[in-house]
Formats: sequence, structure tokens, C-alpha cells
Amino acid sequence: MTDYNLQQTDRQLSFQPNRSYRGKIITCLAIAAAAFILPFLVRLNTEFYGLVMGIGCFGIGYAVYDFLFKVNLTYVFDRANGYVYMKYPVFFSRKLMPLSEVYLLPETTNCLLHYVISNGKDRFGRNYDISDYFSGGKKGQREQELFETTVLAAITAFLETSGEETPYRSPSLN
Repeated sequence: MTDYNLQQTDRQLSFQPNRSYRGKIITCLAIAAAAFILPFLVRLNTEFYGLVMGIGCFGIGYAVYDFLFKVNLTYVFDRANGYVYMKYPVFFSRKLMPLSEVYLLPETTNCLLHYVISNGKDRFGRNYDISDYFSGGKKGQREQELFETTVLAAITAFLETSGEETPYRSPSLN
């Protein structure tokens, strides 16, 4: 199951939607390690050696990018300032929208459901993913139910107690 690292206080709610990327990072690092160890175990010609090293460099680059910019991405709903922030731990924090303009929308991409937050002024413009994609299988349905009962319910309760009306509420939460 996915751990969303949900933390809630009186003044703010924060969570990390992309914690499931850890498995992908480990897989990329394993492929990169195999690519860098392979030339020491097997004699390779120059062209194949370059291909294997390229695959290893790509695996490391992909893992570092995911680790820095996806896994540790945190959304912060701040009641004190009245804004939603997207925060990268080491680099920067970006102000997304006021709490009064938050729309929680389900979206379907390639027949896979995921949830996004959108600005009330332009609901179909720039969206920010707050969940991973849920497959149609049993595991995907369990993950979707877990997300809706923990994170989505916490967000809607936080927005309702902050005096803001949430324009969308998941059908399973009614």
C-alpha cells in the first residue's frame, strides 16, 4: 500500500502523493548497477560497451530526477496564509492557489483514474496531480479506496473547517 505521509495540524495539512515512486527508483538503480558491473564480468566490444554505459547513466539520471523532484514533492494546505503550496524540500516552494479556489477533480487518463487539484477560475486549465493512477484491478480499487478515505477525506474536512466550501466531494465520501 502507498504511504502518503499525511500530516495534519490546526493550521496546515501536508501530504506527499508520489511515495510509490520509491519502487521505480530502486528498479532504475538496480538496472544502472547491473549496467556498470556487466563490463567487468563479460568482455564487451566498444559499441556494446557504450550502449550498456548509456543505459546505466540513463538509469541513474532517471532515479536522481525522481528522487529529487517527484518522491519528495509535498502539497501543503496552509490555513494561516490561506493558500495551497507545492513544496520541493531542498529547492523551493511554489504558491499554487488560494484555499477558496481549490477544486478536487477526478480525471481519467488512458482509462486510469487519478485525482487532481485545480484552480476554481480555470478548472480545466493547469491541474496538479495529488494521487497516483489507480488501475481497474483489485489492487487499484484498494489503493483508490485508501486514498479516498485517508487523504481525500482529510483534504475535504480541512477545507470545510477552514470556512471554504469544497466544490467537489468524492461520491464514496457522501
